[in-house]
Amino acid sequence: MSKKIDESKYIYAVSRIRAIEKKLIDNLKFDRMVDSKSPDEALKTLLEVDYGHGLEIKSPLQYEELLKDEYKKVYQLLSDLAPEPEIINMFLLSNDYHNIKVFLKAEFSGQETVDILIESGSFPLNKLKIMLQDRNLSDMPAIMRSAVEECIDTFGRTGDPQLIDLILDKANYLHMKEIAQASASEFLKDLIVIMIDVCNIRTFLRIKNLKKTWDFLQKVLVPGGKIDSKIFVENLDNSLDNFLESLRYSDYGNFLEEGLEDVKSSGSLTKFEKLCDNYIISFVKKAKFIAFGVEPLIGYLIAKETEIKNARIVMVGKINNISNEIIRERLREAYV
Repeated sequence: MSKKIDESKYIYAVSRIRAIEKKLIDNLKFDRMVDSKSPDEALKTLLEVDYGHGLEIKSPLQYEELLKDEYKKVYQLLSDLAPEPEIINMFLLSNDYHNIKVFLKAEFSGQETVDILIESGSFPLNKLKIMLQDRNLSDMPAIMRSAVEECIDTFGRTGDPQLIDLILDKANYLHMKEIAQASASEFLKDLIVIMIDVCNIRTFLRIKNLKKTWDFLQKVLVPGGKIDSKIFVENLDNSLDNFLESLRYSDYGNFLEEGLEDVKSSGSLTKFEKLCDNYIISFVKKAKFIAFGVEPLIGYLIAKETEIKNARIVMVGKINNISNEIIRERLREAYV
């Protein structure tokens, strides 16, 4: 894609999205799911808002089948509506990179992959699998191909599967940024910058925990965010308090203060991951006030991804008898 988005083409698509948005699951419905007395009762709420339409769902244990189906329908809807589907395909890339991670790790470990693959990628799963098995990467975009080659080389030298995640995450965001820049959409460009910064913060915390070197950190940080890479490198051997002070007056200061405090006290990134997602959804909510253009479609897409993530959190919690309090703590902020 190498042309500016023609916002006037989106009038029909946005009108459809505005009508469909009314079916998004709000906080009240999620509260009802959390308070449900059984997994079956929680599942009923999803079925009431048209999850699983066309499927035969008999058990709450089929929740993953239900959610995967909803995910596919969302991407199909937006691909059909978008006058420039390459913008929607930009967000399919994360599924491709996820599937590449799964296929490579399965190959290196000799395990199966079926349950955690995502069908809604820009490459059909069978084609992607054969490309990786045969090392025939010529049909891949250059950024993706280079990342796969780096993963194969790096794992061959280190035997560390965690490095696969870091390499492919970096490539994913670089790939998305390339498309966003070509679109000339300020909303898309700003969104990807935020996503890059959040990714780099997460990467910094993982690398710090793994006690890797400065050189390694610099290799995996994604360029193109607002946060200067020097802040990450200079704070790798410092305390999290020092890292926070470096960013306290940035756009990320408030959520970092809360998130890093929890990381220090719990040693877990669970709440921090939630706060990262909430920060992104708070930015995307701007799309609700835009009359026409690509923004409402992207807003709806990220809203549905968040909704599906929340539905998974609730269903897993109810099936495993996790307390309602803990389930609520893990839920992301709803778009509506």
